[in-house]
Amino acid sequence: MTKKEFTFGKIWYIITEKESGESTMLDEQNVVPLYKQLIGELEGKIAQGIYQPGEQLMPESDMAKSFGVSLITVRKALKELVDKGLIERQQGKGTFVAKKKYPKNLSQVMNFSELCRISNVKPGGKMLENALITADDKLAEKMGLKSRERVIYIKRVRFADGEPVAIEENYFPLHYAKLLEQQFDDNSLYEYLEREYHIKIAYTRKKIEICRANKQEAECLNVLKNEPLLLITSMAYTEEGELCYRGKQLIDGERFALYV
Repeated sequence: MTKKEFTFGKIWYIITEKESGESTMLDEQNVVPLYKQLIGELEGKIAQGIYQPGEQLMPESDMAKSFGVSLITVRKALKELVDKGLIERQQGKGTFVAKKKYPKNLSQVMNFSELCRISNVKPGGKMLENALITADDKLAEKMGLKSRERVIYIKRVRFADGEPVAIEENYFPLHYAKLLEQQFDDNSLYEYLEREYHIKIAYTRKKIEICRANKQEAECLNVLKNEPLLLITSMAYTEEGELCYRGKQLIDGERFALYV
């Protein structure tokens, strides 16, 4: 057997594992309740990366046999881990290690790159389109433009530590034409606007809806077709109150926690 010691949060854990990788029976003589011991075992494996985000855990009955405890003990431990946000239950599928969620405060102006940095993950992107298009009547009305007026359209997939988490679409008035000459992959669109146009996004107005992923969106975000996504549409304004862009974000709701 091997013994591993580590901390998770402010708690110190000691995990004993068989060389084969099988789980060790919990200790009924220990003063720590069995369900707490099981929580420690599972938390430890999640912290060490033995159980990866999105990985399915063994069924409750198998877990009970593996650790030598009752189903009641397993369910009590799993419930507490769900409450902590470390695991999640998917009806009809099973129990999975929760994917890391990125906090997004909708009341603050914060671009994707800044959001990733405060979450200690590496931001990234891939530009899918950068083109001059004709605004339809609805878009023109929202942006205060004339019918059929041309706008700059930029579409990107955004990555956090290499994983796709959002699709961004932005529409800019023609006086931001320099954007057409740029390639926005891993670089920040906000930072470019500040550097080249000497403007700063002061505030935004947002609307949040639920939608379903179509085939292309599902492929981009590595989710199933028709899976629920968060749709955030926004209007971004400069410090002078001038519209900078109209934006749309399709977000994998499992990866973000939204705050207002």
